[in-house]
Amino acid sequence: MAYYWITQAQRYIHSLGFGVTRPGIDNQPQKVRINQYGADNSFETDQPINEIRYGKGGVDDAEDAEVILHEYGHAIHSSQNFNFDPEQNGAISEGFGDYWAVTVSDVVSQQLGVPEQEPLPCVADWDSTSYTSGPVHCLRRLDTNLHYPADLNGEVHHDGQIWSRALWDIRQALGHVQADTIILQGTNGYTGTTMPDLANKTVAAAQQLYGSAAANAVHQAFANRGIL
Repeated sequence: MAYYWITQAQRYIHSLGFGVTRPGIDNQPQKVRINQYGADNSFETDQPINEIRYGKGGVDDAEDAEVILHEYGHAIHSSQNFNFDPEQNGAISEGFGDYWAVTVSDVVSQQLGVPEQEPLPCVADWDSTSYTSGPVHCLRRLDTNLHYPADLNGEVHHDGQIWSRALWDIRQALGHVQADTIILQGTNGYTGTTMPDLANKTVAAAQQLYGSAAANAVHQAFANRGIL
């Protein structure tokens, strides 16, 4: 599962032109460990080497495609020299990881003709069966109504849902190809520390790649969350 879904994610990145007509993004073999971390948690790290570690739990994390893809989202940011330290950047990366999990799993599922079992904005529905009561099981969602900065509480996974909703709305407006190309391009060379910093850079990427209509849609998605 881990190797399959990371491979699919990198193939999808290539299909968007990164590593083909644009500079690559984590365009290298990705080390992973599964079931070697005893807690019900997973993480991407560069200590002592660059790798992703998937933990154990009620459902082992590497059984869920969207958990696998979420952690690979952090590897994408690491490859772009993303600064995780400021709280808002940590939230951005968590929100991107959730969004990345859903967009890639949806694209691959559509290619395979396999329908989603839970509502599409639901993240990690298989893993979360072990700690949610249902009937719909979600680790987090992409369609919450949280707003910046009023709903920031300093917990990166919670705050990341502000960012992931904006990305989700961009995808709804532009489709996954344009949205994901813009989102990935926007993070290249990002040196800011807040959600508005990266939102402005993402709008600029949309303008450069697809023109004013796309840039306006991206701006509106961030404005709806209070980020711009």
